[in-house]
Amino acid sequence: MVNQNNYHRSVFLSTSNVVSGNVFNTVDMVTGYFNLRHNNDLLSEQNTALKNQLLEMSNRMSTYQDTVQDSIYIDADKDYHYIRAKVIGNTVNKFQNYITLNKGERDGVKPDMGVVCSEGIVGVVQTVSKNFCVVLSLLNPQSKISCRLDSCKNFGSLVWDGVNPMYASLEEIPRHVPVRLNETLSTSGFSSIFPEGIPAGKVVEKELTESDNFYSIKVELSTDFRRLSYVDIIVFANSTELQELERSIK
Repeated sequence: MVNQNNYHRSVFLSTSNVVSGNVFNTVDMVTGYFNLRHNNDLLSEQNTALKNQLLEMSNRMSTYQDTVQDSIYIDADKDYHYIRAKVIGNTVNKFQNYITLNKGERDGVKPDMGVVCSEGIVGVVQTVSKNFCVVLSLLNPQSKISCRLDSCKNFGSLVWDGVNPMYASLEEIPRHVPVRLNETLSTSGFSSIFPEGIPAGKVVEKELTESDNFYSIKVELSTDFRRLSYVDIIVFANSTELQELERSIK
């Protein structure tokens, strides 16, 4: 019947072209989405590979520098490398927040390993199974990470107050320290968990009364926890030895 009527045939072809065009357009969009995800995965893996290459180059440079440095000097960075992981679970609106990653024991992940992203600190690995691990997020009051003010090098503990996922508090900074607004802070490196110098945030508020011995400092976090997708787990080759040594004197 369609072939017998030119008008109907024209309408039929026009309609079918629109339908098929929409179908192909949808297929193209879906294909493009998965291609984009694949490309993002590749870029993420390449980013971690580049980080490890930079660490390796730094290690080689340190080897040459060690020949002219005091034998007591230890460059902790040369014992670090990264494991790339995908975030498969994450909360930011609870009082105690955790992050689940798709890497576990078989990938070399252990408890007490630091976790970072391209923006800065994320948290510390708490529990590990064969294929997965759970991270104690910085957005958890149980988390205390040693950080220092970049200008004066004074350090304290970065702690979340359980309110806003964009902010935390830097504690234990004494009143004599010249704290400036918009000053950046980073990890102190005083542990086997995080190397020195990983971005943590910047000072957005400070308060000090006459009776206070320590500042009240509000920090805008460098990491946007609501957008986490990929992270790097930090592996410190000598962490077990260092942790056992530190526990022996407590």
